[in-house]
Amino acid sequence: MGERGSVTISTYALFDQPLEQAVRQIIEDGWKSIEIMCEAGHSELLRWPKEKQKEFKQAGIEQGITWSIHAPIEGCNPAAESGKLRDQSLEMMKRCLELAVELDSAHVVMHAGEVHDRLDEAERARGVEQVQRFVEPLVSQLSGTETVLTLENVPPYPKVLGWTVSDLVEICARTDSQQLGIVYDVGHAHLIREGYALEALQEVFPYLMGLHLSDNHGLKDDHLAVGEGSIPYSAILAWLKENKYAGSWVLETTSLADARLSLQRLKEL
Repeated sequence: MGERGSVTISTYALFDQPLEQAVRQIIEDGWKSIEIMCEAGHSELLRWPKEKQKEFKQAGIEQGITWSIHAPIEGCNPAAESGKLRDQSLEMMKRCLELAVELDSAHVVMHAGEVHDRLDEAERARGVEQVQRFVEPLVSQLSGTETVLTLENVPPYPKVLGWTVSDLVEICARTDSQQLGIVYDVGHAHLIREGYALEALQEVFPYLMGLHLSDNHGLKDDHLAVGEGSIPYSAILAWLKENKYAGSWVLETTSLADARLSLQRLKEL
């Protein structure tokens, strides 16, 4: 666990501010690695003209910033059947990856999307197949680059795919590409049941590229500072150290103060 220069912070910490203002404040706070959450107001990044995107990249280079990108969630459904929504989702992700490569991003985070009923095994199986087909042209687009497309496990909401990590592991195994991996959200896993956060971490480890870190009490996705909830971080960090984890650490809290506190507590652990 490094200093603020090597640990990533999500712009989710300043989600109420315009993206450029949020990034400027994050940099002023001493962070050198930033994950842009392209949702709500921060999705403006994908609509900027090419010239503005290049200026943004150059400003980052001058200040020594490294980037990763969280793709939009709203309006993006990789698990959708063929049709307008699927086509729109694919175009959205292609734009995301194009921008990520332009920014030399380490990874792009993507949710697997929604099915009609997450508890129906046949529905989930079809969803996994749809996502696997969806990512094929995306990993081809990333071929020859340093950017990796990563799937993220999600909270157990009614229709979502990927709330249990087995869905994501299966997609990665079927695709069998070094350009596809998993960003593991510890807080989301903790919402499934007690003990699942560590179990699921062990399951995704062969494909693990990064971690999303926050805390909660197992009831809702609070995005609290590490140590403010009931996630067993001591056991999780001990397991990661034992298994020589070398991926990214992304703090996904709701404020800069909570990100700083989380980093301090993670280093102490």
